[in-house]
Amino acid sequence: MAKDRGAVYIDARQPASGWGLWGMNLVERQLRQAALGGFSRARIWVSPASRQEVLRLRGDLESLYPFQLEVLPAPDQAALSESLAQAAEPVLLLQGDLVGDDRLISHLVKAGPGAALAEGEAALAYLSPQQARGLASHWGEEVSLAGALAAAGLKPRRPAELDPYVPSLRLTMPPYLRRVRRPEELRALDHLLYHRTFKEVIDAIARYGYYHLVRWTTRQLSRTALPPNLFTGLSILAIWAAIPCFALGELGVGALCAWLGVILDSVDGKLARLTLHLSEGMGRLEHLSATPGLGLWFLALGWHCSGGELLSDTPMALATWALLGAFVLDKVVSATFAKRQGRELFDYRPLDAAFHLVAARRNVSLLQLSAGALLGEPHLALVLMAAWMLCTLAFHAGRWAWAELAPTAS
Repeated sequence: MAKDRGAVYIDARQPASGWGLWGMNLVERQLRQAALGGFSRARIWVSPASRQEVLRLRGDLESLYPFQLEVLPAPDQAALSESLAQAAEPVLLLQGDLVGDDRLISHLVKAGPGAALAEGEAALAYLSPQQARGLASHWGEEVSLAGALAAAGLKPRRPAELDPYVPSLRLTMPPYLRRVRRPEELRALDHLLYHRTFKEVIDAIARYGYYHLVRWTTRQLSRTALPPNLFTGLSILAIWAAIPCFALGELGVGALCAWLGVILDSVDGKLARLTLHLSEGMGRLEHLSATPGLGLWFLALGWHCSGGELLSDTPMALATWALLGAFVLDKVVSATFAKRQGRELFDYRPLDAAFHLVAARRNVSLLQLSAGALLGEPHLALVLMAAWMLCTLAFHAGRWAWAELAPTAS
């Protein structure tokens, strides 16, 4: 049985607590973050100005995170302070008009009761019953929560002091904590949250090609209760449906299927992270299917271009095996580099991030293949794909050797 973390207390009296951001209001975003931190009970204090919007919850909240919710009227600070003064269990105390990094609550839970974080007037804390009762005597209408925490001797840390590395994204991103007071502040937070859904260093096609299409699609889907896993499944299906199309010479249809799969692959992860509707199992399945799917694209195109003679010594058969061999070796080099250096090759130095924009990854190879199909030159496309994959392998192998021989060099 999961450990009982205590209860979540949310001061949602400010109207901004009910404002929407990527398909949900700010209080619901906090509830989902708290659920991922192990909480299942919450008390929410609302005012007449905030009640209606705060209680406008998504249809999938209950099925994903079955919270026991208690909504209480609080025309002023006294009602909330009185509840804190009577606390008989640990309390995760949140301000409803906050937008914070997903890691903040996890940090508080890991640190245990007595941990607090603050940035300006924005603050959150995980308190023992005794600490909650002590805080009640310091927190009033004229005193901010951050000030009350300091007055109670809890010494909040700044989010910037926490570990900035995000293992799931394999990126360094300092945690953030913002308090929303004006509607125009949501626009900057909207951009911040979306930007932080990107994994790794992305290629030029994802950054400049379909960036706005994916953002628009994700925004529309975030307003629904459709699960990200649905789009993960459709992505895998579309990517693998392209394989027989390429083998049979239906390159246009295959390219359309492949691009649909690639775009849905970008949408599903962003939708999952923005709506906190995460599935580790489906994520692993998608990851496990991506590399074999791309390898089979290469084989299928080679089968078509060689007339089914992949075991011959014809130029198209040799180009296919050169492409596939360089692809596999590049994966080995990248994985070995990550294991030895503790970070990804494409994010090792600015030079590597810059090269990753055009390196022979899935999107770049698919662009070459699509151009070949559009121009009626699939054979030339296959040769160019093989040549660029070999160039990518040579660059990555050279950078790996450079890092091994001169680890402090840039």
